[in-house]
Amino acid sequence: MGSYASLKVAEFELISCKNFVDAKLMTTFRESDKQQYNYLDEDSEMRTVAKYSNRVEIIKLRLGIMGFNLESTKKEFLLNNNEHYSIEQIGIDGEWEQVLIEGYTFDNWMSEMKWIIKSGQYSFELIKYIESLDKPVLYNMLYEQENGDSLYGFECSDIRYIFRAIIELFEDTDEFYLDYSDLVDGGYCSEEDKICELSLQSLAENYAANEKTIIITEGSSDIAIIKRSIAFLYPDVIDYYSFMDFEQSNAQGSASSLVGYLKAFIGSGLRTRVIALFDNDTAAQEAIITLNKIKVPSNIKVLTYPYLKYAEEYPTIGPHGIAFMNINGLAGSIELYLGCDILSNTGQEYPTKYIPVQWKGYSKALKKYQGEILNKEIILKTYFSFLDQLSITDEIKIDHDWDGMELIMQTIFRAFD
Repeated sequence: MGSYASLKVAEFELISCKNFVDAKLMTTFRESDKQQYNYLDEDSEMRTVAKYSNRVEIIKLRLGIMGFNLESTKKEFLLNNNEHYSIEQIGIDGEWEQVLIEGYTFDNWMSEMKWIIKSGQYSFELIKYIESLDKPVLYNMLYEQENGDSLYGFECSDIRYIFRAIIELFEDTDEFYLDYSDLVDGGYCSEEDKICELSLQSLAENYAANEKTIIITEGSSDIAIIKRSIAFLYPDVIDYYSFMDFEQSNAQGSASSLVGYLKAFIGSGLRTRVIALFDNDTAAQEAIITLNKIKVPSNIKVLTYPYLKYAEEYPTIGPHGIAFMNINGLAGSIELYLGCDILSNTGQEYPTKYIPVQWKGYSKALKKYQGEILNKEIILKTYFSFLDQLSITDEIKIDHDWDGMELIMQTIFRAFD
């Protein structure tokens, strides 16, 4: 008869695999999600539970990183499913007849999917009581689930779009898991097998969504900050990214150098997803202009650090002394995103609340000045020391201003929305 692995959210089964685990299903997990424990069943026999599990909230984030967000899912439904079409079914007289399906939209599909989930019954049970004329959308979903090639009548190019749609109907705290206990009992795999790791290895050469997204920045400090911050704030998704190693590659760091790397990626036809993060300043804008005449492929996203609200009235030092002004687009290096507590002028070296920005170069092309925050090395040392403390205790996390880094994190996570 064989054994089965089952992918579920809460107690609702999304899909099952006989005698193996579909590698694509494992892209939503990592080896750190693996759980194993024993229990006594009703016959007092020892049983083993083997599964990969995480919260719906984390699965949404991971799917989004891979490009399967709610907006792209809606577009996928619209692209592959007709709002009006007909299906063939056997009528009461035993003859084949055409049944018109109208209003087959994403919203209607989601509404009926919610009803199916709440019913707590299998599709083969529900279809017995659904009339095609009264509930055409629901009937088609159940019919396709039992007799068709699509999951609940959602035609798409990748099944992960369907997963993203369905988990939207659950709470963020619900469990999303793949239970492969039956495969272990049946001898198709062992408890020690790293199913997730092996699955990802088998897929990496064939499909960009399954590979790690590369993050490149203007310099090594930016990479170190972003990598360590994601590892602390979002440890469940750190393995979905690969970070440029400036030291190992001996690569130079600057806005113009970052443009050079991008041109090399574009020219090589690289298919892996790449996120290029520029500073929120004049030098970055000037460098990005040189990309305007190049067709940047969809797998490469050219972004700048996001707009900072508290940078609208930030202290600056120029020829006429201290002035408070909006430094967004002029001097927004990553140091400005490390938190107000990190930027505080605690040493009273300057007559301002925060360590100021000093105006330096001038861009003739943009007719704007380029600013740079003072005491960069001290700011970076303070932040890295703070992260070192967090590795010991997270009690100080509550008092830290994470707003700037959260903005950068969300920019990264939503890069392919």
